[in-house]
Amino acid sequence: MTHTDFLQQHLEAHQDALRALNITMYHRPDREYHWFADFPYVVAELDDGEGHVDAKVMAVKYPITHHGGILVMPNEDSEYYEIGWGDLQFGDIESILDALPEE
Repeated sequence: MTHTDFLQQHLEAHQDALRALNITMYHRPDREYHWFADFPYVVAELDDGEGHVDAKVMAVKYPITHHGGILVMPNEDSEYYEIGWGDLQFGDIESILDALPEE
């Protein structure tokens, strides 16, 4: 029987996606991208302590760090908040990367 460290695989995939997103944002002319408020392409799940809350990703800015670089709006009546990759659920970084237009 082979021992497989699934947590390490999960972390490596998350770090690879983060690295790819940072490289992509670094090579953009203004190093940031904003989605239109009425047509966000990405919805991320945030942990609010009582469960998960869906939030619209409104913008990303290089560098995306553990605590910053991603602007979200949790709901239509709320304000914008800057979060980092540490606040995102697994798969949200890949969704952001996939939603960025080619330049």
